[in-house]
Parts: sequence; C-alpha cells; structure tokens
Amino acid sequence: MDDVLRSSLLVRVLAAIGTILKGLCSGSAVVGFFVRCWRGSSLRRFCLARLSAADRWTASSGFYRLSQRCNDRLARVSWPVRWFHNSFVGRLWRGLFAWGRGSVLLGWMFRGGLTGIILTVLGLYCGVDYVLRDVLSVPVLSSLWDEALLVLCLLWILRQRMDRPAPLSARANPLDVPLLAFLAVGFVLMNTVFRYYSISVDGYRATVQYMLWFFVVTRLLRDDHDFMQLYLVMVVLATIIALHGIYQYIVAVPIPSNWTDQAEQSVRTRVFSIFGSPNIMGDYMVMFAPMAAGLAYYYKKTWQKLLSWCCAFAMCFGCLFTMSRGAWVAMAVAVVLFCLLVDRRLFGLLVVAAVAACFMPFVASRIGYLFTEQFAESTARGGRASRWMYGLSYLKDYGNPLFGLGLGMFGGAIAMQTKIIDQWDYFYMDNYYLKILVEMGYVGLIFFALLLIALVLIGFRCVYRSRMAEKSPNTPRLSPLTAGLLSGLAGVMVHCYFENIFEEPYMMAYFWMMAAMVVYLGFLRGKRKQEAL
Repeated sequence: MDDVLRSSLLVRVLAAIGTILKGLCSGSAVVGFFVRCWRGSSLRRFCLARLSAADRWTASSGFYRLSQRCNDRLARVSWPVRWFHNSFVGRLWRGLFAWGRGSVLLGWMFRGGLTGIILTVLGLYCGVDYVLRDVLSVPVLSSLWDEALLVLCLLWILRQRMDRPAPLSARANPLDVPLLAFLAVGFVLMNTVFRYYSISVDGYRATVQYMLWFFVVTRLLRDDHDFMQLYLVMVVLATIIALHGIYQYIVAVPIPSNWTDQAEQSVRTRVFSIFGSPNIMGDYMVMFAPMAAGLAYYYKKTWQKLLSWCCAFAMCFGCLFTMSRGAWVAMAVAVVLFCLLVDRRLFGLLVVAAVAACFMPFVASRIGYLFTEQFAESTARGGRASRWMYGLSYLKDYGNPLFGLGLGMFGGAIAMQTKIIDQWDYFYMDNYYLKILVEMGYVGLIFFALLLIALVLIGFRCVYRSRMAEKSPNTPRLSPLTAGLLSGLAGVMVHCYFENIFEEPYMMAYFWMMAAMVVYLGFLRGKRKQEAL
C-alpha cells in the first residue's frame, strides 16, 4: 500500500508471510484446479458482463425519456430567470457572490456558485443541525431548516435547467426506479392502512423524506470538483467529531447510568460527541472511516496519504470508544469490504488490530458480557430480543402482516412522540428492518429489501466501472473513493439490524447522499458539465 506502508516493519513481515503462503498455494494442485475452474466458469463471465454492462435499460426507459422531455422544455423557459436577474434581490444576490468569491476564507465555497454552497451545507449536515437545535435552540428554525434547504435545492435544480441554449442531459440512473418504487408503495400504504391519518402522514414523511436527497445530489453534482468538495467536507467534519469523541474518552465524560450494566466495571465512559447517543456516534464513524481510507489511495503525495490514514484511524478509535457492539460489527464489515475492494494487504493490519483490541479491558468486558447470565436476564427483561418479540406480536394481533400496523404507529420516533393507543407499550424496535416490517408489513419490507439489494449490486457495478475508467490516460484514481463510499453504506446497513439508525434524519440524509455519490462515479461522471450560475 503505497510508500507509507511499504516502509513499515509490520507490513514487510506480513508481506513475507504472504509471499510464503502464496508460494505454497501456487504449487498446490487443488488450489490451481479451483482457480482454473473459476477463470473458465460461465459464472465469472456472467458477473464480469453484468459489472461492465452499459446502462441501456435506464437510457431506454420511460422515466429517462420523461426526464429528458422535462429538461428540453425547461431549457426554453427564460422569463423567471430574467425577472430574478432584474429584481432587487437578484442584484443583491450577484453582489453577495461577488464578495464571496473574493473572500480569503470562503472563496473556495462561493466560487462554485450556489451549488458549491449547497454541497458544503450538505456535507456539514449534522453539524448545522446540532448548532440550530442544541446551540441556538430556535424551535422553528431547527425544525424547518432541512425542509427549507430541500425546497431551495429543488428550485435551484429547476433554475439550472432553465434558459439554456442546449438542454441538459437527464440524470436518470439505475437506482432511481427502485427508490421511486419504495416511495410509491409507502404512499399507497399511507393512504390505505392507517388508524389516524395524520400519524400515517408523519410516519411516511419520516420514512421517505430524507431519501429525496439521493435525487437532489445526483442532479446537483456537475463534475469531479463538486464531488470532491462534498466528499472532503464530509470527511473533515467526521474527523473533527472523531477527535472530539477521543477527547471525551480521555477526560471520561459522564454518561447516564443506563448506558452500561453494573457488571461492566471496566467501561468508564462511552463517547457520543454531538449526537447524544453512542450508537449513532459509532455508526457515523462507520460511514466515514472507509471514505477517509479511500483518500489515502486517491492522493499521490505522502503527506496527504499520511493525513488521510490519521483521519481514518481517528474515526476507528472514535467508533471503538463508543462501546457500541453493533457499531463494532458494522465497522468490521465496512473494513473487510474495503480491504476486499481496494487492498487485500490490509487484512494483515486488520488481524493485528483485532487481536490488540481484544486485549483492551473495556473491549473484553463488552464482548464477554454477552455470555453472562446478567446479559441474558437483561435481554429477556427489556433488551432487543424482547422488543422484537413484542413488535412482531403487535403486528400479528392488531395489524395485517402483509400491510403492517400503519406508518408511524409503532417502533419509531413518530410512535414514541404520539403514543396514541393507551393499551400498547411503546419503545424503539432497535432494528430498522423490523420497524419497517411492523409498520409497512411484508410488502413494505420486501420493497425496502429490494431497494437495498439494488443499491449494493449497483454499488459493485460502480466500483468496477470506475476501476475500468482509470485505464484511460489522465484519469484520476477514483475507484478507492467509490469503494470507501460503498463500504460505509454496507456498514450502516448491517448496523440497522441492531439500531433504528434511519430514525435520525441526518443519518438517513447522509446515507442517501453517499449512495448518490456512488452512482455519480459509476454512471453520471463524464456527462456534460453543468455551468455554475
């Protein structure tokens, strides 16, 4: 792995061991037989054909043609642009951007036009949300700012397509249809399966609103500069939060007593930074640690590689100090997938890190606690297993297993806020997939699962396509960034089995923004650049 790792003693030792094992395997008739079978298999040819296939289905779809017709018509619309340009607000707007482009501190953001500002705010999403909700504590502003930002983005996307000499090409992509299908299924269930319609509407909004960021980001990203701006802002903020979490661990920040069990004496604190929950903090680190590691393979200068690895390791330690076992599992999945996609030599370091972690007292305590009678009693009394059983029993007794109890009725934030049925015991399901099942039934769960499966398969195609694109001259190495994004998404999907991760708006927003970035690298990069206005 580049010059940074090649010079380390540990990597040289592991490389020597790997060379010996490779020599043993290369002389093995059994291994050679399986390798020859795989290379000549029809399954391998099918997989490679699917990974490298052009996106003809999307290009020939009715959705693509509809999107292109909309762009064609918007390109001929000019009166809103002229009206805004001649208005007082328009003159003030141009003056503000002229000042911003000349600013030493903010020029990098304003030079990208309104698109650059929007992408910066999106990268700082959870930080902005924290400042508005917990620092300024302005109720109206903190509750409406993200909806206002979404409306602004939609208006700006329309403005980008207006008054143009040639229409922009449609940004339709393979993930649009699975996502729209889930939105449509949710809309139908919202209007057909409900006890209280207002709660059903709130439940639908909480489930799907932040998925819309996928459509926004895929339409906003114009070129690699926009992509890297959003990518780097995300990583920088995650690094700052990781360092804050490490600081909390060093000073042993006080935590509520119910965050640990009395049997876990070696756990002196659990870090949470600005999130208020160690589990959300851990999942936030899972998202961005592979992205930071991907930068180490993207950059060419040694100091940039070292800085990228420092950011990645800081996030790994931030995740470790949350003491969230679910986040540890998710991080392990994300790191293993990143190693498989980018550099298998990292497996040696991964094994060393795992062994070293097992000798840390708090890690041994948290893992060992799983095999104690206290944990079994705690789980039976009010842990995840009992919550899952109660949720499934409510679905069976009070709802239709095919269509669920109704959106917003049980297992999530909306249900916890309303608690509309007195006879029910309300709690978070601590499993987002079961929450979808209880509220939307097997129909909703199937469409949600198909959406995530489509995301993973399309993600692998994007990694392969970006890797093939690197063979062209003067093409930057973007496949590690694609792999880092996909690995973070995979880790979040695993963690959703243990927590209601998507109940936090910024976590769902980040998830679908990252999915949009993956699709951009695989399918949208290289299309005609859109001018910053």
